[in-house]
Amino acid sequence: MSKTKYHLIPVDDCRIEEENNNNFLHLIVKFVLCFLIILTIVFYAWDSAKDRLESTTLSFPTTFEEESDLQREKIMQEYLGSYLNNSDIVFENSDRTIVQYNLSGLIEKGNDSSVDLQAEESNVNYMKYIPDEFTRTPDFNGSNGAEPHIDQNQTEPNIESYLENDLQEDSLNSSYPLETETHVKYFVNSPQCKMFQPDPFAKNIMKIYDKKHYTVCDHSPDMITVSFNETDSTFSLNKNERGASCCYKQILRAGKRTQADKHYTLHPCIKFEHGFVVPRHVEAMITECRRPKDLKVSQTDAFAFVHPRNDSTKTEPRRPSVLLLGIDSVSRINLQLTMPQLYEYLGAQHWFEMQGYNKMGDNTFPNLMAVLTGFNKSYAISSCRPDEVGGLDACPFIWKDFKDKGYTTAFAEDWGPFSTFDYLIKGFRVPPTDVYARPLVLAVEKELNATYDSGMPHCLGRRLASEYVYDLAVEFTRVNRNRTFFGMFWTNTFSHNNFALPSSMDARMVTYMRTLDRNGVMDNTIVIFFSDHGSRFGPLRRLSSGFLEERLPFMFIRLPRWIREKYPHFVKSLEVNRNRLTSPYDIYATFRHILELDKEPEKLPRPNSCPSCHSIFEEVDWSRSCHQAGIEDHWCGCDSFKPVSKTDATAKSIAQQLVQAINGFLAEKKGAKKCQKLKLKYVSSVQRRSNSSSYLVQFYTSPGGAFFEATADWDADTKNVSVSVPSISRLESYASQSQCTSVKEAKKFCIC
Repeated sequence: MSKTKYHLIPVDDCRIEEENNNNFLHLIVKFVLCFLIILTIVFYAWDSAKDRLESTTLSFPTTFEEESDLQREKIMQEYLGSYLNNSDIVFENSDRTIVQYNLSGLIEKGNDSSVDLQAEESNVNYMKYIPDEFTRTPDFNGSNGAEPHIDQNQTEPNIESYLENDLQEDSLNSSYPLETETHVKYFVNSPQCKMFQPDPFAKNIMKIYDKKHYTVCDHSPDMITVSFNETDSTFSLNKNERGASCCYKQILRAGKRTQADKHYTLHPCIKFEHGFVVPRHVEAMITECRRPKDLKVSQTDAFAFVHPRNDSTKTEPRRPSVLLLGIDSVSRINLQLTMPQLYEYLGAQHWFEMQGYNKMGDNTFPNLMAVLTGFNKSYAISSCRPDEVGGLDACPFIWKDFKDKGYTTAFAEDWGPFSTFDYLIKGFRVPPTDVYARPLVLAVEKELNATYDSGMPHCLGRRLASEYVYDLAVEFTRVNRNRTFFGMFWTNTFSHNNFALPSSMDARMVTYMRTLDRNGVMDNTIVIFFSDHGSRFGPLRRLSSGFLEERLPFMFIRLPRWIREKYPHFVKSLEVNRNRLTSPYDIYATFRHILELDKEPEKLPRPNSCPSCHSIFEEVDWSRSCHQAGIEDHWCGCDSFKPVSKTDATAKSIAQQLVQAINGFLAEKKGAKKCQKLKLKYVSSVQRRSNSSSYLVQFYTSPGGAFFEATADWDADTKNVSVSVPSISRLESYASQSQCTSVKEAKKFCIC
């Protein structure tokens, strides 16, 4: 036995006074009392620290037996609270006493605030008065009044089993945090997809980033302004200088058959006076004004007009409009870097960001076709025949389905020669939508003075090239504000060739967004603001973050207030899907959902090329893989690669066979005969995807120094690779090297 003696140490709260031997018993009582006080303080301090520790964990126990009764009650209360808003959950325990769990954190038993939590778990039976969500399919009409469905084979709903399964899934989910203890961040983190989150402001990015400023193309005052009459939806031209002489040239679509989408015509200049009302048949014009005694034109400008459809009638109430605003070649990473004001605006409003949105194809065409038709590139080419006159006209674009529902439709895109549906393909024989801006774009690019930035039209006359598209979007939505519409407005000219140039449009894009909101457009419009892919070539693509930069375009969606209130599960799904893997096919499925908001999700049409994809208004599986999202391995941003030595014999063999595959691909293409045969120059990097047979290889070829990136499957037995040549990426600009071929698929491999 220890001989250590314990001596009492006096403290301020418990001083031990000197007592005589006759008061020894009184001294013992005081000692015990002080000891109990100290013990109580220590116990509560330990318990509080334990509670704080437990409150920081994201995990739930896998079974209820692992926790005390009090912890079980707390977990169930908090967990159920995530499913319901400001409502109570009522259970019944074994002694038939009703126990009410109030989601604000109170637990009541009758009128008594105390509850006997010592009852055995096995003795708790749950009442049938439980939320509908646990007993039936959600009501997609937004009604909460339906009676809960009770399985006839089950005396009472097995909510405990339901919760136990979900708790197990949440426990697994929480073991894959979006930020680890070592500060590794993810957009998506699941067993099937680890999508890292690069730092937009990393040193290597900031070293090459040169912020741009907004360009005012013409500082002179407007000689003509346009006013809109809300009452009769008419436009008037107003002359702002007395004595000025002005006229307008109507812009018309003029191409036929193979050239239907390639040409425009200008009518002779017609003089007009102040307050001239624009005729309904005039949709676009170029104006010219001369001051007195000026022989030359003093000011040239261009305008577009959106007139109400003659056959347009108001569709059934409470059907939302849809507006797509797109910027080419901007990743989520680069949006945060180059457009911080816009990014902050989106975060402060009712916008939902899909951080795990992953492109499914190389360039704009396949990614937008997936959004607008649900087709992958090969199926889009075979079904829509873009190389044939009239092929795209017969293609089942989603805007046709909206038009069948009474929607007014619009499509506008800048950069005429390189636009999505006209670059090296035939375009549309007839205008695809009610409002079609291509004749305007072709005319302003040809007729007005132009300045260029990074090889793209920048200023066209008195405005930026992109502003003709966004101004038209504002006008289209304002004119059709009291009708339903589907409009897509896409720009390339301030983003495609220079990753830093979007910074010049940062504040301007916020202004456009605020204008739409101020005009009341947001009140009844589902707005999708997105890109097709990130930078595919150039200095940003060559960085360590370049792999994800290319594959992760930004994607935001905004719901009007009445949609959020009527369909609260849409909001919940969008919040959940923020950090889950999504693809362009899901956006197409979402359009299908918008067309039939009250239809059961399982009965909605699915994308042709991704039957497992579905609306983002429904929760996406947490453990979803790229294959399940319709994304090929090469474009999959779920990065789990391990480096392989460039001198490895397998790596060199893979690269050599990739070059051979490219040469074989070019040899089979008619119109690519002038392209030189490529040779492997050297291998830049080789990475292996996890422990699979898939390799990501970057390599240079000669002549021309082309820089490629490919995903290849290696057969260790046969020593052969399999690769989809069209999916191979070229990581530097190649327009100047491939002018000897007009074959679209061959251009990125062709060295003339």
